[in-house]
Amino acid sequence: MQASKLRASFILAMVLGLALLPGAVWGQSLKTILVPEPPTIGSFVRDRAAAITLGKALFWDMQVGSDGFTACASCHFHAGADNRTRAQLNPDTLGGDTTFQAGTRNTNLSRFKFPFVKFVNPNDPSQGVLRDWNDVVSSQGVRLFQFTDIVPGNAVDAGTPLTDPIWGRRFRRVEPRNTPTVINAVFNFANFWDGRANNIFNGANPFGAADTDATGNPNRRIVANISGALTPVVIRIRNASLASQAVGPPLSDFEMSWRGRTWPKVGKKMLSLPPLAQQVVHPQDSVLGALSKSTLVSGVPTNVPGINATYADLIKQAFAPRYWSNTTQFVTFDANGLPTVQTGAPVGTDQYNQMEANFSLFFGLAVQLYEATLIADDTPFDRFQEGFPNALTPQQVFGMQIFQGNGQCNVCHLGPEMTGASVGNLLAPPDPVPGVPVPAPDPTKNPPNAIELMPFSVGDALYDVDFTNISVVRTANDPGRAGTAPFVNPRTGAEYPLSWASLAILKRDGLLPPSVAAFTPDLPVGFRPNDTRPTPDRAVNAGATKVPHLRNINLTGPYFHSGSAATLMQVVDFYSRGGNFRFGNFPDVTIDEDGDIPLEISPIGFIRGNNANKSAVVAFLMGLTDPRVQEERAPFDHPQLFVPHGVNFSVTPPADFVMEIPPVGAAGRIPAGLQPLQPFLNVNQFLH
Repeated sequence: MQASKLRASFILAMVLGLALLPGAVWGQSLKTILVPEPPTIGSFVRDRAAAITLGKALFWDMQVGSDGFTACASCHFHAGADNRTRAQLNPDTLGGDTTFQAGTRNTNLSRFKFPFVKFVNPNDPSQGVLRDWNDVVSSQGVRLFQFTDIVPGNAVDAGTPLTDPIWGRRFRRVEPRNTPTVINAVFNFANFWDGRANNIFNGANPFGAADTDATGNPNRRIVANISGALTPVVIRIRNASLASQAVGPPLSDFEMSWRGRTWPKVGKKMLSLPPLAQQVVHPQDSVLGALSKSTLVSGVPTNVPGINATYADLIKQAFAPRYWSNTTQFVTFDANGLPTVQTGAPVGTDQYNQMEANFSLFFGLAVQLYEATLIADDTPFDRFQEGFPNALTPQQVFGMQIFQGNGQCNVCHLGPEMTGASVGNLLAPPDPVPGVPVPAPDPTKNPPNAIELMPFSVGDALYDVDFTNISVVRTANDPGRAGTAPFVNPRTGAEYPLSWASLAILKRDGLLPPSVAAFTPDLPVGFRPNDTRPTPDRAVNAGATKVPHLRNINLTGPYFHSGSAATLMQVVDFYSRGGNFRFGNFPDVTIDEDGDIPLEISPIGFIRGNNANKSAVVAFLMGLTDPRVQEERAPFDHPQLFVPHGVNFSVTPPADFVMEIPPVGAAGRIPAGLQPLQPFLNVNQFLH
């Protein structure tokens, strides 16, 4: 169902005082939804199982980080998210703030710090504010270094330490937005909170078709073996936002990389190293177990790290030979990351064989295929939708009625995916015509439902479907969807906007190069049936972030893109009062038809001040937990991991506190003697 039609049905239900019955809107388990997949994946991947094996190894391998210690999984090890509590504060660098309010660089958070914006009466902001902190709870990455080079055979890159103006040299930098879960992320049409992980994977970075040269032509960063000759080619793979997302953090100096590292350098390093050389892989791992160097003794894995395979072997098994098979030529890259092909064998660390040169392509697609297996679709809610009425308690059923009806929660958290920002919603076919068969969603086309016309306080404007400003923070604290890609549009002299609506306006006016316009949605015809008003020339994206899905939300705190709430009750309080700053953010928040009430974030009278009704909603949200995720049963099992957890000043010199995340096999945590995963800070989710 398209988002605009669903919004209309909910507004009508609210006006009439109706509460929708369980299943009246969703009616489906997530099991009924096909997992999105790149339509051209067969042109690149020849063995899916090998690609998934490669993707899981790369995702969990700490050697990918410049420090030899930071993996993708370092921020996604707890229900696909991050539950660390010490040294996890960012002072709101996106908003230009450099001072901490909720603690210090090494603060170990407690539940008493939350919520960061706290009112005298959580139901009524007009009664006064107890605190107003703009800090963000996120994930610590690497310390700030200038990249010098890789050291083949060594997991740690060569680099020069730099003094960060906020974190100095002792502390790891902390990302500016809270870490979202990778579980079920495959259903998102775009990834990251601001959607910069484009649905189109260009093989090298998150920004899709916006990766153009100074004339607007697409950059050729990947080399294919065509008739025995290495040839730079354009890569544009649809339905691959997870691949776009995967190639971002390994080069980010906030996350995994010394500043200035490139993907070919990562490729040359990783291909010189044994996979997972510092980490034990459970012999019963659902993907990697058959390759594990460890064995079971009395049911416990021996302390032997690594797997019996090389990254080169896995790439050869997984990917089409045209992307790795040339052995007679090598590649160098210029300052803009563009390849030049030469004849001979590579020498030193600045010349690359084809496999090294294309490592970003392998990394992105392999990680996407691995993450596409992380589907949480067996929650009590899913079972309820499948016809098992006792899967949810009576309190949870009541909470679901509120969620679907008076609470209007699935105005945005819609469909079995529980987000309107899903591939299924954005690619849904147009409104059916009587007697005409409804076509299936077409992943080879631009999304027909990506943009809506909505009323704002300054008049009608365009916005990206389910990227919303819900006023968790002030708009000035985070640009959100109003951000840009780091490539200049030669027709405007400015960087390409992230927003589909902003790009579509440029497309309409002939201000996009054809290589970008081809992957840009068209503007909608009108907001209401038979609407003939001209399409506005403005898009409202400031402060808007992607609507996340909600499965396993009990385990993925802290909440919101700011990480500023610790319990689900604090989240429900937020929505019941109509947000924190909705009137301060008024120009960037959609309004109702009368032009005076914020539409997508406004007080919910049915639960405002009613703890019983709020508790029912919290109980329902807790019923969205897949027990396989909580117990880390396959496919959610994983290798051993060590993660930094702040700085220990009781030793000389000061060093990281380190947490071990033990290896878990397909049977999960319980047979290993481990307790199920718990909420952030082990909080009681019903606490305000």
